[in-house]
Amino acid sequence: MQAEFVDQWRVVYCKPRQEGRAQLHLANQGYQVFLPQLRSRRRQRGADRMMIEPLFPRYLFVNLSNSQQNWAPIRSTRGVVGLVRIGDHVPVVPEGLIRQLKDRSDERGVIPLWDQSEPDINQPVEITAGPFTGYRGIFTERSGQQRALILLEILNAERSIEVPLENVRKV
Repeated sequence: MQAEFVDQWRVVYCKPRQEGRAQLHLANQGYQVFLPQLRSRRRQRGADRMMIEPLFPRYLFVNLSNSQQNWAPIRSTRGVVGLVRIGDHVPVVPEGLIRQLKDRSDERGVIPLWDQSEPDINQPVEITAGPFTGYRGIFTERSGQQRALILLEILNAERSIEVPLENVRKV
């Protein structure tokens, strides 16, 4: 009876901040690699910036057959520490998890912001960038594809201002 060769996802442990390098070098060696990344907002030098970071820092996934493919080159790949092991066993990542991550990501493996949904009308919001940073107001409506109207109380009067939708966060 001949053994059946099955491709399964395994976890690769990378050197600090070298997930991209490991992904590139493993792919160049012919391995199928998946590095899920997350688009997020970070505050840097007083401003919100869009960042793309690994969803699981220092880890990426590689699709390997249970015995058909030579795993030895993985350890010596630039950016890689080695395969994640439990004793002598290299655990398998459930295919469903990889499929869910891929379904949520774009073609580069980037998952959009977790809470990218638009605020509801009359919902309290906070402005995260621009001259009104830190002000809280009420989301009144969209004004165009990427802009929002926010009702603010300024100098004891209510004023409607227009800001980029990406600079508005639900409170």
